[in-house]
Amino acid sequence: MKTFGHKRPVRDSAGAIIDMKESPACAVTRDTLGHGFGPDSDKRLVVTLALGDLITCRPARTKRVLSIKASDLWHYLNRCAANLRTLELARERKARKATRLAAQRQQRAEKRLFAR
Repeated sequence: MKTFGHKRPVRDSAGAIIDMKESPACAVTRDTLGHGFGPDSDKRLVVTLALGDLITCRPARTKRVLSIKASDLWHYLNRCAANLRTLELARERKARKATRLAAQRQQRAEKRLFAR
């Protein structure tokens, strides 16, 4: 398995290792970025595991690079999962409250109607 900051050996004609060359692990996404990314909508994303535990992303055929530390990405993903769970719970509470208030409105309307 390649690691962050992976290096590969450079050999001479005899096969002896003379140097180590940086060779970070790179991957290209299967899908393009999509219509929400303006001029980059037709480009795929190139992701690299760079030296220093950095994950770098750039649209293919461009030089614009964005980087994030692997630990920061993990923190961000955990935060997103926690926010999603909080939002789901809030939606459930809102649905229960809407049901309860609708039942109360119905009871008040029936009480007014049959009080006459």
